[in-house]
Amino acid sequence: MSRFRHLAALILVAASAASLISVVGARVVHPIVINDGRLLFATAGRDELLALCQQMHYKTLCTTMATLPGVTTPEQLLDTSLRITAVKAAMAEMKLDEAIKSGEGKGGDGMASSLQSCRESYASLVDSLNSTRETLKSGGRSADIMTELSAAGTYSTDCDDIFEERPELQSPIPGAQRHITRLVSNCLDLAATIKDLP
Repeated sequence: MSRFRHLAALILVAASAASLISVVGARVVHPIVINDGRLLFATAGRDELLALCQQMHYKTLCTTMATLPGVTTPEQLLDTSLRITAVKAAMAEMKLDEAIKSGEGKGGDGMASSLQSCRESYASLVDSLNSTRETLKSGGRSADIMTELSAAGTYSTDCDDIFEERPELQSPIPGAQRHITRLVSNCLDLAATIKDLP
């Protein structure tokens, strides 16, 4: 009878492990046995990534990226951050393009040219982020990644600078501008931290 109970317990543990693996997707799950014999599971690299996020300027943004499926290493975290930032920048570029096409700022007040300059900066930002991803994936030098991200940092603040110089004008995407600037800042922090990892 005890043999059947032991077998039932093993089946229960296996079923629990299978359901947990389906929740975490493709991540590697390692069993950890603690002193009283209970079986716990931990996702590989999760604690290290969350600790890494505590070194970022915008910790919550980093933590959100670190909990996405398939992110288990600092390099994957940086790549995911770059990809999401590029998507957000492309969306901002599209919104600015729509504002230009709708005729916002007509009347000689400089709004049209400000929107155009912003749109071009976000287009350059997308290119810079995608270039950084290619360098990262090809195993490029840390110095090259930092150079590309420094350029991205400049592009990410261009729109803010444009509208600060013209306080009478209102940006149509102030929230997106702040968010993208923070995302790029975290990408820079991550790249600098990864460079220092053994």
